[in-house]
Amino acid sequence: MVRNLLPAIAFPLVAALAALADGPADPQAPLPPELEDVFRSVDAQAEKVQYLKAEFRQTKKMKIRKRPDVVTGRLSVKKTPAGPRICWESWLLNEQTGEKLNPQRTLVLADEKLLWSYVIEDNAAEKTDLGKGKFEVSEMLTVGGSLSGMRKSFTVALGAKPAEGKGWVLDFAPTSDRLKRFVRALQLEIDPEEWIVSRVRYVDTADNVTEILLSNFALNGGVDEKLYEIPKDAKITVVDFDK
Repeated sequence: MVRNLLPAIAFPLVAALAALADGPADPQAPLPPELEDVFRSVDAQAEKVQYLKAEFRQTKKMKIRKRPDVVTGRLSVKKTPAGPRICWESWLLNEQTGEKLNPQRTLVLADEKLLWSYVIEDNAAEKTDLGKGKFEVSEMLTVGGSLSGMRKSFTVALGAKPAEGKGWVLDFAPTSDRLKRFVRALQLEIDPEEWIVSRVRYVDTADNVTEILLSNFALNGGVDEKLYEIPKDAKITVVDFDK
């Protein structure tokens, strides 16, 4: 896995894991009518979204640390016929001073079947091949994208209906042995007006809890293509996904 990201951006890693999973769940298995309506609305919105930008705040609570790690940044998504290109620009945030530390980019390039972790200050990157014959771009979880592919790798249940400014809450549980090695539970909150994922809660197998809040969405306004590039002079380390 990506080792230089401290803390790692959980969402694209979960996305990559979901893309690799060999889940036995039937993607055509019927859902309760309310859930079917939510999936249908998210998928319909996804058809309209080609580009997406948003701000995010990630809080990661680890058992071995007294204080949570807080990461803030910007998300950029570009969809291509071969799969989405996702960039998380992030920095550690000093909660007391507001200082931004350790700027970096995490890239999930579904069209190239690659996961990149790039630490800007060090001009160093880790490259992970997500291919190896098991990658299915239809299963890639993307903010602003379809939810239907997730049903190949997770079971889903309704956690809560919209109330008091909160959206639809969906609880996902992994179905494949491969995915269960990394993910204990995944929860998504869906904005009931925009029909886009606005919150992610991810619990790993060590019971560390990561929550990502997304806000200030901008749809179909294009993205900076340079975000998806790793400098040619960067020091690159190849990481085996299974290690």
